[in-house]
Amino acid sequence: MGGGSGSGPKSDKEDSPMMSTRRRALGASVAFVACFSIPLSADAAPRPVFAPGGGGFADPTVVSHNDQFYGMSTGSLAPSAQGNIGTGPWTSEGPALTAKPSWATSGVMWAPDLERIGANEWVLYFAAPVAGLDENQRCIGAATGSSPLGPFTPVAGGPLVCPGRANTPSPDDTIPDRPLTNAGVIDPSGFKDSDGTRFLLYKTQQLPSSLRIVRLNAAGTHVASGATSRQLLRSDRIVENPVLVKRAGDYILFASRGPYNKCTYETIWMRANGVGTNAFNTVTQHLLLTDANTGGVCGPGGADITAALDGGQRIFFHGWLCGSGPCPVNFDAQTDEGGRRGMYLGVLGWDSNDNPVVSKFLSPE
Repeated sequence: MGGGSGSGPKSDKEDSPMMSTRRRALGASVAFVACFSIPLSADAAPRPVFAPGGGGFADPTVVSHNDQFYGMSTGSLAPSAQGNIGTGPWTSEGPALTAKPSWATSGVMWAPDLERIGANEWVLYFAAPVAGLDENQRCIGAATGSSPLGPFTPVAGGPLVCPGRANTPSPDDTIPDRPLTNAGVIDPSGFKDSDGTRFLLYKTQQLPSSLRIVRLNAAGTHVASGATSRQLLRSDRIVENPVLVKRAGDYILFASRGPYNKCTYETIWMRANGVGTNAFNTVTQHLLLTDANTGGVCGPGGADITAALDGGQRIFFHGWLCGSGPCPVNFDAQTDEGGRRGMYLGVLGWDSNDNPVVSKFLSPE
């Protein structure tokens, strides 16, 4: 759930070093411990379960429904795919969206997120480019459909989340107290709490990074009446692609960290006992997926978590491919040619302390 496609840069999806100066350390408000949550030593990188030509399958969102897996990725009108099991075979199913929303300047969507609302009710969240902000800035919209493959029709009116300076109809959430008024928003991610309340998480573009959350209506199509978004995390480093899971009463926040265009892009997780303002600012950031502990997957990020057909959970994520294998460790998608992102698959479990672990990776048979 990131942005861009092909070997070219996403321009600012992770506020790349070409556009802004990155600090090498977290801000003092964020504790960091370099501890791994994978009780395995991957000797060789797994093979991607889906890696179509062209732009690949970046920033995957995947759901399981009726004994099938359905996925969407960054690209023109949100490319979709279907797999009978997680390891495939996967089949490309074309764009999920019928058209771009009226407020968007193009149909290239970043980091879509697919959520089931009810029987024959699905919502697709996406980040689309807009006018009126800094270059390559985006706003978040929603679209509805009756099946996981759509077709999805954008919700009428303005964006779901968008800075007030954008040239769009009035959005539901204008990102209050955001100092970078010309920066956009990306990486939408739906979350349903144990009491049934729906939320949307997202990332603000440019540095410093912030992850935010806002309460939605029951249909998941608009911000709930009277609700305003709040910041969950602020960092001087690139932190993006939030995915929230509730476990044993706590909230586990998965995210991607680092520059998307390099093999050092990684997946982290954090724990908090609530989702109030700045709930994740001072908690430990644990490593979950890195190029080292995946056996050499280049930039394992953009992760999404879904229920498995066996009752467990799976983690889908992307990594850079050069040809049929992972790109070399010094690969940089902003300067090197030939890279695309393929979708990988791991088995997500929980240890005795309810910490997430990836017990193994799965490859196509």
